[in-house]
Amino acid sequence: MMGKFNQWTFSVLMLLFFATLAMAEGIKVTGRVIDKNSGDPLPGAEITVKGTFHGTASDIDGVFILEIPDVDEAELEITYIGYKTVTVKVTGNTDNLVIGMEEDILKTSEVVVTGFATTVKRQNLANAVATINAAELLPAPTQTLERALEGKFAGIRVTQNTGAPGGGIDVNLRGVSTIEGSTQPLYVVDGVIINNDAIQSGIDLVTKAAAAGSRNPQGQPTNRIADINPNDIESIEVLKGASAAAIYGSKATNGVIIITTKRGVPGKTRIDISQRFGYNSLLKKIGTRRFTADAALEAYGQQGLDIYNQNGGIYIDYEDEMYGERGFLSETSVSLRGGSNKSRFYVSGLARTEDGIIKNTGYQKYATRFNLEHKLSDRSEISVFTNYIRTESDRGVTGNDNTNITYGFSLAFTPSFLDIRPKNGEYPDHPFNPSNPLHTRDVFVNKELVNRFIISSQFKQNLYRSQRQTLNFIVQAGVDFFSQENKVISPPELQYERNATFPGASLLGETVSTNSNLYLNLVHNFSASSSVLLTTAAGLQFENANLNNSLIESRGLIPTQENIDQASVSKSFQERVIKRDRGFFIQEEVDIQGKIFLTAGLRGDASSANGDPGKYYLYPKINGSVRLSEFPFWAVKNLVPEFKIRAAYGATGNQPPANAKYTELVPSNIDGRAGLLPSTRRGSKDIRPERTEELEMGFDALFMDGRASLEFTYYTQNISDLFLIASLPPSSGFNEEFTNGGKMRTNGVEISLGVTPVRTHSLLWNARVNFYKTRSEITELTVDPFNKGGFATFLGTFRIQEGWSPTTIIGADVDANGNTIILGDATPDFQLSFSNDMNFNFSFGKFNVYFLWDWRQGGDVINLGKLITDLGATSADYDDPATDASLNLPANGVVKASDCSDQRLGPCRLELLGKSTAPYVEDGTFIKLRELSVSYSVPDSWLRNFFNGYVSYWKIGISGRNLLMFTKYQGYDPEVSQFGNVAIGRAIDTIPYPSSRTFYFNMSFGL
Repeated sequence: MMGKFNQWTFSVLMLLFFATLAMAEGIKVTGRVIDKNSGDPLPGAEITVKGTFHGTASDIDGVFILEIPDVDEAELEITYIGYKTVTVKVTGNTDNLVIGMEEDILKTSEVVVTGFATTVKRQNLANAVATINAAELLPAPTQTLERALEGKFAGIRVTQNTGAPGGGIDVNLRGVSTIEGSTQPLYVVDGVIINNDAIQSGIDLVTKAAAAGSRNPQGQPTNRIADINPNDIESIEVLKGASAAAIYGSKATNGVIIITTKRGVPGKTRIDISQRFGYNSLLKKIGTRRFTADAALEAYGQQGLDIYNQNGGIYIDYEDEMYGERGFLSETSVSLRGGSNKSRFYVSGLARTEDGIIKNTGYQKYATRFNLEHKLSDRSEISVFTNYIRTESDRGVTGNDNTNITYGFSLAFTPSFLDIRPKNGEYPDHPFNPSNPLHTRDVFVNKELVNRFIISSQFKQNLYRSQRQTLNFIVQAGVDFFSQENKVISPPELQYERNATFPGASLLGETVSTNSNLYLNLVHNFSASSSVLLTTAAGLQFENANLNNSLIESRGLIPTQENIDQASVSKSFQERVIKRDRGFFIQEEVDIQGKIFLTAGLRGDASSANGDPGKYYLYPKINGSVRLSEFPFWAVKNLVPEFKIRAAYGATGNQPPANAKYTELVPSNIDGRAGLLPSTRRGSKDIRPERTEELEMGFDALFMDGRASLEFTYYTQNISDLFLIASLPPSSGFNEEFTNGGKMRTNGVEISLGVTPVRTHSLLWNARVNFYKTRSEITELTVDPFNKGGFATFLGTFRIQEGWSPTTIIGADVDANGNTIILGDATPDFQLSFSNDMNFNFSFGKFNVYFLWDWRQGGDVINLGKLITDLGATSADYDDPATDASLNLPANGVVKASDCSDQRLGPCRLELLGKSTAPYVEDGTFIKLRELSVSYSVPDSWLRNFFNGYVSYWKIGISGRNLLMFTKYQGYDPEVSQFGNVAIGRAIDTIPYPSSRTFYFNMSFGL
């Protein structure tokens, strides 16, 4: 049977091959692609035969040569990032064709990916898809990719969990969509789905913040998307909702971020070099209490008074001592791009070093990339993308702590009159705390080393083409591999270690992760008539994920030794994740006269993470758009030249954790022998993906003679089969089970307004405003209402209850009837960003000025850092008067400031603890100057005179990130998350690594 199938396949392929040989001889087209206004060449412009993969790219001078076999006429499509697409019809051989392209400031004709192998122009798109090109992504340098997305488009919320070097960023698209599941979007880089796990270092075993053996505890680890070099990125597309991301199925509930890296350009090899130097500094101080002799006696007893008098009431600013480093920043980036009409290449290298604002912390990244594209023939093309990254980070000891050894906790118990600075190389013991934070800072080790390879390839084959239709076969395959090594050393000479049963700890963590995928796609383009174009796509996907995380803890270190075998006792922890996913999709797109665009598709997914690994869950999509401005009845063409209405429906899923269906076996000692016992959580044999169904509608418009654009989108998401932890009766032998149950609804509005106020030869000024508002509500709960996140109710937690927002904050506060009072909501009221990009063109050079403001209104934060400093009697406002307003007490609460025996803020807050949590819940509103850059480009004529044409451009400038912050929040930064990238339980502050502002001097030039 298999032999007959192979013979049939071979016969069909041979028939197609010989059929192509019988076609026309073909034509040859030569020409040049230029900027329509300036006349400057556009290198790297893509010139393709419409509906096929056959094409070329312009060289450094904008020149191209394209040979098109088998036809005597063709329709060429010319695309260039940032410019409007141009379509040209050629008949017969054509020489010296000049193609002028106009800048697409408002991105109306931009091409957007709509599936695994299909694209569509933005003007026809039925979804709100955000796109960012390289210039928009990095007006100011950034440490990691996610930070560059802040404030760039509506519908995204980017929050740093910690200011530590190396990342730790949460990216949320369109609000809360889960309670217990994954919150992170799916990242696709050059066709490869890459791992974005955040894996612990093991430091929790020293701080006792959480138990070991968990990949995502409280150690505020780095998420692995931070490894990607932002300088290599050509463009990013963000599929924000289920209606756009449905083609990705059960991984796409949280959206999809598609990253395309840079490609080569035919012609002379171009070398681009950039060098940046700078520094970072503390963004904001929280301040500390100024002690008197009486205050020292009250807070620390006679010992405190004696030390105060002995030191003469000295004031030491320990924020300066701990966070006062001006970390040096350096980044060198080199890239080469070139090739011919048949082969194109892009090679890059990056070396980045960043010292933190805390001594002995920092981040280094070294990356190389090699992208190669080669045309095997006029019908086939192969591409290979390879990327190696090595990162090293030293993150210090910050965040939650149950032993008072992290920097923030220790400083909270360090009064300003106490001098714990080293003298003659010796660190004094801290009399009021188990550790001297300056000693810990100088000798504690928390290092992370990552080696990562991302390799992908793509093969395109045209199986058939004619004047009316084409059939293309596309294969994509890739592997994402990384190894992560974490090393934590707590030396035995540290104050807190000397009192331990086994002084000194050495921890070694090893993680190996491999993700692989294979996609097989067929795309058929068919011109049913001169006005109707059909695009059919179908494909199969095969994805595998393997992760092995092990951690060894050794205690009782031999002095001066660090190895895990140089200790008295050892423990080991391991977690393994093996996942196999299979999927298929089919999608049909209909373009009617460029006026009406319809899409319908279906995705089916099966996964080993589901209770039934063989069951396929189906995710449909259907959407449509109508360009009303293209119809004869549109009477306001002069005022509104483009107006499109759109609507879309789609369903996506959120896969359960890979091992949720299994009951874990935990090590145990049974009658003196090693054994295994079931854990208290029962595996769920019926677990299935969460399901999100989204309806999105809106409109896009151009006005002001095409110099302004407005995008409006309203969406509603209905999430069902929520992951929940259900309690079980004791008779079951278990305490709880990870299961499906409950529903949630999320609604939101996104508005983007782009304006070009001035567009002349000497000034091009672009401005953009993005507005975003979202709200979520639990509509059904199959378990009893429960608290989620936080440490205890009286310290502030989140309430999961029908009719409530899942990010509702409650505490100990009740009204006169004993009902729980809502203290706040971690979801912001709205977000708004405002950017300006001004390009000045003078005879003596070009200047660019860019800035981005980011305003987040509301979004409450549980500031336990304030509680920690209150306990240490060091809060900056400790001695301020206590009033209902200064305590933030709810008007309908039973607790009042007058209830306090001590009418100072610090003592009153502590006295009310257990009765009122409100004093520690704060408004997280802020306005930040996210990015600022000013640059100067040397005129081309000067470069030709001075460098004889060897230097193609030279640009210098200054830039900064997070330069200003305006907020009433009393912690270091309202953008904070103690528990990392979790859905519920963010916005809790336990004094993390503080945020910093960065300044850069930039220089770049081309050869």
